[in-house]
Amino acid sequence: MRYSFSVLTATALALLPFAQAAKEVFAHFIVGNAPNYDMSDWQDDIRLAQDASIDGFVLNIASQDASNDNSLANAFRAANAANFKLFFSFDYSSQAPWSKDAVTALINRWANERSYFKPDNTYRPLVSTFEGPDHAEDWHDIKGKTNCLFIPDWSSLGAANAATTAGSVADGLFSFDAWPKGPSAMTTEVDEQYRTALNGRPYIMPVAGWFYTNLPGWNKNWLWKGDELWDTRWQQVIDFQPDFVEILTWNDYGESHYIGPVREKSLGLFQSGNAPLNYAENMPHDGWRKLLPYYIQQYKQGGKVQPTTPTTTTIIAPTATAITTVIRTLTTIVTAPASSQTLVVAFKAAKVVVAQENLVVKEEAVVAYYRTNPAKACNNGGTTGNDPNYQQVYPPEDLLQDNIFFTALLAEPADISVSIGGKDLNAMFSKKMPQVGGAGIYSGKVLFTNSTGDVVVSVSRTLEDGTTLLIAQAKGGPSITTECVDGMVNWNPAVISS
Repeated sequence: MRYSFSVLTATALALLPFAQAAKEVFAHFIVGNAPNYDMSDWQDDIRLAQDASIDGFVLNIASQDASNDNSLANAFRAANAANFKLFFSFDYSSQAPWSKDAVTALINRWANERSYFKPDNTYRPLVSTFEGPDHAEDWHDIKGKTNCLFIPDWSSLGAANAATTAGSVADGLFSFDAWPKGPSAMTTEVDEQYRTALNGRPYIMPVAGWFYTNLPGWNKNWLWKGDELWDTRWQQVIDFQPDFVEILTWNDYGESHYIGPVREKSLGLFQSGNAPLNYAENMPHDGWRKLLPYYIQQYKQGGKVQPTTPTTTTIIAPTATAITTVIRTLTTIVTAPASSQTLVVAFKAAKVVVAQENLVVKEEAVVAYYRTNPAKACNNGGTTGNDPNYQQVYPPEDLLQDNIFFTALLAEPADISVSIGGKDLNAMFSKKMPQVGGAGIYSGKVLFTNSTGDVVVSVSRTLEDGTTLLIAQAKGGPSITTECVDGMVNWNPAVISS
């Protein structure tokens, strides 16, 4: 017997006690770095974010920032017009802790704006924090007066403690643990701890590309391992399938993990933080947005098919229409893959079953990033590998290698070449993660220690007639040099893309 798709959908949904909200990707936005923004700046940032398939900004706001009122008015006005989403992250560490009355007033003032984000399955305004667990009890009253969905970052407590603090007042949790500690590669160990501790409550998974800060006025001068982090972490997101993703960050120039444009009007923090050098100036990270549409699409579509062994009931679907539907709950998974004529209803409390349509690469592209100074070229600025306040300290060169890192999204295999100052470095792809028919992500790295000059990264393919076709090329970034600004190594990378 054949059923209409609408009947099948209704039947499947009737079996589910709770339907998961659509997955969303946000970028953390430091409002305190935008006091000089005008409306056109907000509009431009939102346009750039949407071009990269980012769904919205998480607005980090400090309690004593006099620019908040004007910034929020412009942000919501621009977001409303662009159908872009926003929600608050109350920063309890930047200046002084927030009072619960001030938090309540801000939520109630802005939550009814069209652009304020409310997850589909709750219709409650999502609210987050940067730290603030000492004020956890406030949130019982705040939630009662605002009906907010409260998903804080209380990373200082660890996942298990954060999940139960103040009588489990948090409706979910966000983790700021987006960087590996020490020379080891990033893993999802901490993410797994959050998933276990939350036991079905939503989790916001962090993604970052770098971390370096040298702001002695605020007692900050360390870095964490960023080599290969951006692409590694996105692959982890695709495999882990969190409820939401938060990119750290759009515009935190002081910690070098920005992916938005470097705006001169937003760099005053280097003066107020007594930085010995402006390590964000002329160091673009825009290239990290180039492959975001691909990564985000893969995350939202569910990534790779995972083998499972649940008990199944099979119902014949009407056609082979290319539809992929994934509905996930704690106890029930419903999947209608594009390549199948069957709807599989699987009852199993396990990982989400995912389905993926054939990968279509609309634009082949290449991204590369590198530091502009070899590690031993100049003074290291007293920067440590890891935060000396609570971690084992390493020399910075033990965590960051003198490499150019490159990643390409290709429709089929191709060749890579990297040159510095016109000298070819004999680069090659060392990691290949094709999805279907050779299409997918290809990446690698090559040492630059003894080379200086302009960096050019090219992807080419040899055709059947023997001719070589240039597919994509990244260039135009700052040169690699042994001459350091103010005599100090800049540990912040430049990012270029095709």
